[in-house]
Amino acid sequence: MIEHVPIIIIITPLAGAIILELISKFDPPQRFKDSLTLIALSIPVILLLAFTPRSLANPIYYELGGWEIPYGITLVMDNLSVMMSGIVGIVTLTTFVYSLESKNMLPKGDRYYFLFLFMTTGLYGVFLTGDLIMRYEFFEVTVLATYVLLTYTKTKESLRASFYYLIIGSVSTFLFLVGIGLIYFNVGFLDLKEIGETLPAVPVPARILIFSFFMVTIGVKSGLVPFHTWLPDAHFSAPAPITAVLAGLTVKVGLYMLFRTIGVGFDIPAILHIVVIFGLVTGIVGALMTFKYWNIKRILVWHTIAQIGLITACVGIWTPSSVSSALYHMVNHSIFKPLLFLSAGSFIFLYGTGDIREISLRRGHPILASTFLIGLFALMGLPPMNGFYSKAFMIQSALSRPLVLVPLMIIHVLIAASVFRIIYHAASESKYAEAPVSLMKPLMILAGLTIFIGATTTIWMNNIIVPGSEVLVGAGSSSASYLELTTLISAGGLLLLGTLPLAFVLYPFLERVKDIEVRRIVSEVSLTDAVRYLLIGQGIVIALILLY
Repeated sequence: MIEHVPIIIIITPLAGAIILELISKFDPPQRFKDSLTLIALSIPVILLLAFTPRSLANPIYYELGGWEIPYGITLVMDNLSVMMSGIVGIVTLTTFVYSLESKNMLPKGDRYYFLFLFMTTGLYGVFLTGDLIMRYEFFEVTVLATYVLLTYTKTKESLRASFYYLIIGSVSTFLFLVGIGLIYFNVGFLDLKEIGETLPAVPVPARILIFSFFMVTIGVKSGLVPFHTWLPDAHFSAPAPITAVLAGLTVKVGLYMLFRTIGVGFDIPAILHIVVIFGLVTGIVGALMTFKYWNIKRILVWHTIAQIGLITACVGIWTPSSVSSALYHMVNHSIFKPLLFLSAGSFIFLYGTGDIREISLRRGHPILASTFLIGLFALMGLPPMNGFYSKAFMIQSALSRPLVLVPLMIIHVLIAASVFRIIYHAASESKYAEAPVSLMKPLMILAGLTIFIGATTTIWMNNIIVPGSEVLVGAGSSSASYLELTTLISAGGLLLLGTLPLAFVLYPFLERVKDIEVRRIVSEVSLTDAVRYLLIGQGIVIALILLY
């Protein structure tokens, strides 16, 4: 039974989607479809909870068709894949419950549940597969469902965003396939374990060329500047539950690919330096763009891009402490960002607008206001929220790299200042809007996890995150302390908290950024420009790497 758990996790939501499609001809009651979808999403979570201790102690390998590694397709449940699969289960289940509790906000369409389950299948597959070609195929399953789900609001913006995502994603996918072909030509296998053992023997120039194709795809999937052009409109126009999944999970696929790709033999200084540069540029641009908008969803989208930049920069440092801190922040962001987007969706539903000047944290529903503030506090890095600890670890890991530390601190100050801006405007007097308590259930769960994970950081870091990073950088290579109190008074923690007053002072001045017209360069660009940026980005990656 144990060895079959990975495939059962993947096929359960797929089976649910197929059953829903088969019975759709008989027009079943909505309650039946709700229950079936809920069961299909719950079973993988139950399996992960039951078998995570076993897989953490000894990875579970499932060889499809009985073909042995590295000749066949393999599914792997190790520390890293279990961690990300658990996030998939939490986010998809809570966002679906949110949809159930808010029928008026649920996108209208006969195949919404089918597509949601199909997307979930792809996400589980991306994180559990053990070879490159299947990772590509499962990600295509995810994005194909996402293309359609983006259009469910039936607006011009959503159709445009979906089309952009389709075209840009197709170009990046082609480049990813080129990279896979080059790896197969040089190594002869596509299994990640075998690649990790063979690729280091490949000449450095060949590895650099291969990674340049992967970097563009990773940049597009995760939203790195200048490959990010599809992301702002896609997240803004999608329904609230889909936006939560996009921000919490889909962009993490690109980061997961970055972790796994560098970990199999691409940890070359030239490559790592380029990863740091892309991360820092993305973080600064994303943080500055949060001051350009009044709409809460637009602001949160750019916050996502800024956080992706922070994580990417820490990955580029590629030390045991930086990798573990980046992994931890990726997990934490996957919890508090869906919380923020679902809260924002509730505000938009209640007030009829997403303008931060017209929503109220003071007179609105106390649970909604509280959960939203918890998400904002995690975003800016206040203890005991989980975002504080992972950000403190990232800063701590960069202390020996001043050229990286200073931009990281600038990004943090900009993000914190933007959060102060949101709180200031949303705390003004506004009309009263009562939210149904049932709508608050998923928000309370995610808010509770945000606090609980932060308060139990030691447990998560020592038992899940650090072992997960050891899959990438080697066992027993991390000696950092992850105690909650120690982190609070560490250099990273003190720097993080010490810059908050500066952020509070700066946010009124940073609002002037909205008067600078740069949207047509980094946001709201045409499709032609988006593809042009993607191809220019490919050239930049190759050129910068060759300079090293």
